[in-house]
Amino acid sequence: MLTPKQEAYCLARCRGLTQRQAYREAYPASRKWQESTVDERASRLESDYKVHTRLTELREAAAREARITRAQVIDRLANLAEDAFERAQDADPANYGAASSAAIRSNEALLKWLPEDEPEARPAFVADFGLLIAPSFLEPHRLISSGGITDVWLGGGRGSMKSSFAALELVYWVERHPDQHGLVLMRYKNSLRDSAYAQVVWAINMMGLQDDYEMPDSTLRIRKKSTGQLILFRGCDNPKKIKSVKVPFGHIGIGWFEEADMFRGMSEIRMVNQSLTRGGSEFVRIYSFNPPRSKTCWINEHCAEMEARGERVFRSTYLDAPREWLGEQFIADAEALRETDPRAYEHEYLGIPVGVGGDVFDNAVFREVTDEETAAFDNLRCGQDFGWYPDPWHFTISEWQPARRRLVTWYEDSGNKLQPWEQADRIRLALTWADWEGDDPVFHSLAVRSDDAEPGTISAQRDAGVNARAAQKGGMRDRSYRFLQSVEWVIDPARCPRLAKEVREMQYERNADGEWLNSIPDGNDHGIDSVRYAMMREARSRRAMRPATEGEE
Repeated sequence: MLTPKQEAYCLARCRGLTQRQAYREAYPASRKWQESTVDERASRLESDYKVHTRLTELREAAAREARITRAQVIDRLANLAEDAFERAQDADPANYGAASSAAIRSNEALLKWLPEDEPEARPAFVADFGLLIAPSFLEPHRLISSGGITDVWLGGGRGSMKSSFAALELVYWVERHPDQHGLVLMRYKNSLRDSAYAQVVWAINMMGLQDDYEMPDSTLRIRKKSTGQLILFRGCDNPKKIKSVKVPFGHIGIGWFEEADMFRGMSEIRMVNQSLTRGGSEFVRIYSFNPPRSKTCWINEHCAEMEARGERVFRSTYLDAPREWLGEQFIADAEALRETDPRAYEHEYLGIPVGVGGDVFDNAVFREVTDEETAAFDNLRCGQDFGWYPDPWHFTISEWQPARRRLVTWYEDSGNKLQPWEQADRIRLALTWADWEGDDPVFHSLAVRSDDAEPGTISAQRDAGVNARAAQKGGMRDRSYRFLQSVEWVIDPARCPRLAKEVREMQYERNADGEWLNSIPDGNDHGIDSVRYAMMREARSRRAMRPATEGEE
């Protein structure tokens, strides 16, 4: 017998969660652990004989439930048609003939999607596949399976299941085409392992095909043992390098562009596709993306043009996914954001572009922050970005108001060629004030989240009495920018002129054709970086996306 937590883990895995997600759901205490620890514990749990047996049992049960004979379908369609005929005749006998013909045509169309052979003669994954994809993706799946589409655009917000569908569809294609291979592409190679690669491994496991695939952790390559087919993963930092992708036989039949919005326009995607589609006439390309914030970003404009021509862009949201697939916490976070910041909710969860032009921070509010306001601030956040020359050192103080999702930046200091002890002196001066009228000023040893690229400077500042701490910025640039974009960011341009100038002038990058990209340039952003570092913990935390409970502010 399994323990309740082991059973909960198995049920979560069969709902489509990854090992990490399932373990954290079944063992709530693990949500505070490092990902590597959770992954190790989950793998150990899944290798347990009792757990493995239960997982197999649950998956086989799902397969049995998914199987249905052609005769059963025909019987059910006949019953539905008979009911439709009776209702049409009762409502308007004159239109009975037309209604009957429509019902017959509908039945014939539905039967085209049902294989002729008996389900027992088909692989299990064929019977199970419809249970693994969200209902909103049944249409693109049928179009891909029938050869009715070659370019599939999937746009959606957080939790919309588009990446899960793309991964499942890629594996499904490889299974049905033994002479073809799959290729997964992302703009940046360093993102592949934790996103697209993990997603494809999940898809293989969910389809019950893990025993027929080699999925080594050491390489970004998956091999089907029985046929030698490959699923390759490549970064497109240099799209011309895609020409060097070689397969041992056949051709690449399916390509998946994950986070397609990060590519530098359609010209770059066309360059990749010219290499991708060589060697075969049968292929499909899937493009999954979160619509960028700006309506004028190239991918938003491209998809709008497609839809204007009558071409399909398959859009989905978390509302289209079965609730149990997402989990109650995900739903709670989404609903909380809808209440506290409808605009951010529309962009993050519904995939609606809410900005115009190329401004990165169209959410910024520039106004005076009064002394009365600053006197009442009690939730301060300090950050600093190191520099020497010509890049400056930059220090900021902000007030974080989670219940209002408001960030107020009201103090900055900056300079060139400052030694660590000089920086520390200026920080100590900024953090020295009287708490009450008539009291002597005192130094407040607030944490100063700092650029962790210079641990020596952090150490020197700590020796000088400043509570400098590493911001732990690794891999957080995009996420921390999205956090700053998701709040009401108030900046006093008189108190913080350098920061205000950076924020006003910060725009998305453009490609050679002048199209806006979903890419934020690096440079002239030292004040912005100092605020990002100050808010790094909030950017990581789900709690920052929910209204504060009493006492959290």
